[in-house]
Amino acid sequence: MPQEEYIVGQVEAIYFENPSNLYKVFRIQVDASESSIIVDDTIVCTGYFAELDYDLPYQFFGSIVNHPKFGEQFKVERYQQMEPTSKQGLIDYLSGHKFKGIGPVLATRIVDELGQDAINKIIEDSNALINVQGLSKTKQEELRNTLLQTQGTERIFITLGQWGFTAKMADKIYKAFQSKTIDLLQENPYLLVEKVEGIGFQKADQLAQTLDIKADSPDRLKAALLVVVQQYSLAEGDTYVEKETLLQETQKLLEKSRSFMVEEFLIEESLETAIEEELLMTLDNGVMLPSLYYAELGCVQLLSDLMEHTTFTPPSKKRIDEGIKAVINQVGIPYDKQQQAAIKTAMQSPVSIITGGPGTGKTTLVNGMIHLHEWLNPSKGDEQTTVLLAAPTGRAAKRLSEMTDRPATTIHRLVGYTRESRRDEFVPLELEGTLLVVDEMSMVDTWLLYWLLQSIPFGLQVIFVGDRHQLPSVGPGQVFTDLILSKTLPTIELTHIYRQEEGSSIVELAHSIQKGELPSDFLDKRDDRSFIPCTADQVPQVVERVVQFALQKGYDAQTMQVLAPMYKGPAGINRLNELLQEEMNPLKGQMREIKSFNHSFRHADKVLQLENDAELGIYNGDIGMIEGVYRGEETESKSDELVVDFDGLEITYTRSNFDQLTLAYCTSIHKSQGSEYPLVILALVNTYSKMLRRDLLYTAITRAKGSLVLLGNPQDFVTAVNNGGQERRTLLKELLQVKFETQEEVFEEEEQAIIQQQLEEPIRLTEETWDQIDPMIGMNNVTPYTI
Repeated sequence: MPQEEYIVGQVEAIYFENPSNLYKVFRIQVDASESSIIVDDTIVCTGYFAELDYDLPYQFFGSIVNHPKFGEQFKVERYQQMEPTSKQGLIDYLSGHKFKGIGPVLATRIVDELGQDAINKIIEDSNALINVQGLSKTKQEELRNTLLQTQGTERIFITLGQWGFTAKMADKIYKAFQSKTIDLLQENPYLLVEKVEGIGFQKADQLAQTLDIKADSPDRLKAALLVVVQQYSLAEGDTYVEKETLLQETQKLLEKSRSFMVEEFLIEESLETAIEEELLMTLDNGVMLPSLYYAELGCVQLLSDLMEHTTFTPPSKKRIDEGIKAVINQVGIPYDKQQQAAIKTAMQSPVSIITGGPGTGKTTLVNGMIHLHEWLNPSKGDEQTTVLLAAPTGRAAKRLSEMTDRPATTIHRLVGYTRESRRDEFVPLELEGTLLVVDEMSMVDTWLLYWLLQSIPFGLQVIFVGDRHQLPSVGPGQVFTDLILSKTLPTIELTHIYRQEEGSSIVELAHSIQKGELPSDFLDKRDDRSFIPCTADQVPQVVERVVQFALQKGYDAQTMQVLAPMYKGPAGINRLNELLQEEMNPLKGQMREIKSFNHSFRHADKVLQLENDAELGIYNGDIGMIEGVYRGEETESKSDELVVDFDGLEITYTRSNFDQLTLAYCTSIHKSQGSEYPLVILALVNTYSKMLRRDLLYTAITRAKGSLVLLGNPQDFVTAVNNGGQERRTLLKELLQVKFETQEEVFEEEEQAIIQQQLEEPIRLTEETWDQIDPMIGMNNVTPYTI
C-alpha cells in the first residue's frame, strides 16, 4: 500500500475563508513532509477546516495539485493537530496571547501539575486545574472554555478525519450535530444516515464496526430500513414501499455490508420500533418517510378544503360568455368550442386542471383565462386583482413569463423556500392574489405540492397546467398524473392539435410516441426533423458534425441544445460536453480558463446550475453564460471567481462553490424539462436499457420547437416507444378518491355531461338565469303592424 502523502507545519496566513462551509485557503511554514513530496519552505493549502490555530503545528494529509495560475498547492483531505513536542513549547503556548491572565509562571505550574498531556486533560476534565496553585476558579473556567472553543471544533474535525471522513464531509456532519458530534456518533453512528445527506449506510456501518457495534444492533437495523425506504423514494420516485419488499431489501443491504445473517424477526421488530418512534410511517401495507406520509395526507386535506370551503364566488355563465367575447376582441384569437368549454369549467371552479400535449393550445388557453379573470374581476380601490404565475424551475418560470407577458416566479421562491429551509420543518408563506396559475405541473413532486397548497388561501382561485405524459418529477410522487387520474378535480384535457395543422411534424411525432407508436416516416428526412443512424461509439463524431453544420446555419449555444439520457459512456453527457466545449468555445488567445474538479470553465461557456438558491433567485436546472473569469489576486475574496449571467441575473461564484456548476452544452433530458429550443439534438443509445422509456423520449422531443435531429440505433427508439415505463407507487390518487368519495365511472358520466352541457350552452330557468331570458324571444319577424 503506497505511503499517504502529508506535510507538517504551522499556519502563517489565511487568505480566504468561507464561514458558511468552512472552506479555507492559507499558507503554512513547512517543517516536514512525506519523503516523496518536494515542497518549498512554504506552501498554500486548501480545504475544509474548523478554526485554525496559528500557535500549533498540524499534519495535513492530501496531495499536491497544480493551480493553473498559482502553481503548486496542497489539497487537504484530512488533518490532525499536533501538540507542542516539548515542555517549553507547551508553556509558551499556554502563556500566549490567546489565554488572558496566564503568564509563563502559571503556565509552568499547569504543565508541572498535568504533564505534557495538559491540554487533553483540561478539555476532558473540568476539575483538572483545581490543584494548580495561584489559578483562581474564574481563570480555570476561562482557560478551559478557551481551549474548548479553539480546540473543541478542531478535535471534532480531526476525529472525523481519523474515522475516514473527508474534511468537506466532516463539515456537513459538524453542521448536523455541532459540539455533540463525537458523543452522539460514538453512541449511535447510524444517526449519520438519518441526519446527514450524502452519507450512505455502508459508510456509517464501517464506523459502527470501528466502534464495535454489533451487526444485529437495533440502531443498525433501523438505519438499514430507513435507507431502503429513502432509496425507493429518492431514486425510484415511490412515496411508499410495500412491507414485504422492504424486509427483503433490508436483509440484502445488511448482508452486503457485513457477512452476518440477521434473523428476519429482528428486522420486523426494528421496523415496529421505527414506526413507534416515527422514524418511519405506515399506511395500509405501505411504509413511508414521515415527510411523505404527512405530505400526501396533507395534499388531500388541503385540496378538499380549497374545494369545499373556498370564499371564491364563481361568475355566472352569462358573465363568462360576455367576458370571452371581450377577450376574443382584445387578443384577436377565436377560441373554438372545446377551448370555450375549458375556459368556463376553469373559471367556475376554485381549483381546476388543464392538460394537453404539444401544440394543443395550452398557452393560448392560459392567456385567455388570465385576460378573462381580469375582465371578470376588475380592480376597485383597495381590491386589487392579482394574477400569480409560477413554475417548478427558473427556466420554466421564464418561459411562462415570456408566453404571458407577465412576471412569473419559481414555486420555491413563491412559497419562501430557501437553501437554509429544512424539508421537515418548512412553513410556507401565505400567498396574496386572486388567481394562481402553475405551469409544468408534471415536474412538481409531492413535497413541493404540499408546500404550495399550504400557502394558498381559500379565496385564491387555482389552475394547474401541464402535460401528464412528460417525465414525472425528479423528487418522489407523480402528483399531476394522480390528480388527473383521481377524477376529483375539474379537468380539461386538450386533444385538438393546432400546431400540426401548421405543418409541424415534430408535434405529430410526439403525439404518435405518446400513443406508443412511431410514424411510418420516422427515419425519413422532413423539413423540421431528421434521423441519423449511428452506434454509441459513433455518437460523439456525429454530434460534432451536426453542431458544426448548425453553427454554419446561424445557431449558437443558446439556440441549440444537445440532450442525452446518461452522464457516463462514449455517448454520455460528460463526454459530449468536453467535445462540444472545444467545438463551440475553444480556448484561444487571451481567453481565461479555470479548472475545477473534472471541468474547465471558460469565458462564454454555457453552464448549468445544480442546486436551488431561492435567495439568489437561481435553481437546479437554470442555464447561464459565463461573463467573467477572475483570478484570486484580482478579487476581494482572494479566491478564483466566475460571474455567470442567468438571463440578466448575474451571480458570482467563488471556488468553494464551483461544484454548483457544470457545463451545459449537453444536458440530461430531466434537466431540459420546462425549456424549449429552436434546435434540439437528441442522442439515444442502448448503453443503459433502463433509460429507453417512452416518457423520456417524448419529453426530449417536445423540447424542440423548430428543428429536431435524432441520433442512434432505430431499434433503440422502437424499444423506448414500446416501454411505457413503470408507474410510481403512490397513495395520492386513492386517498383523493376516498376523501372526495368519488367513483371513476360515475364521475366520467357526470364530467362528460357537464362538458356537453357547456358545449350546447342551454339556459334553464332559475333565479340566476332569469335575467338572461331575451324578452324578444320568438318575435324575430313580428312588427307592431302584425299585432
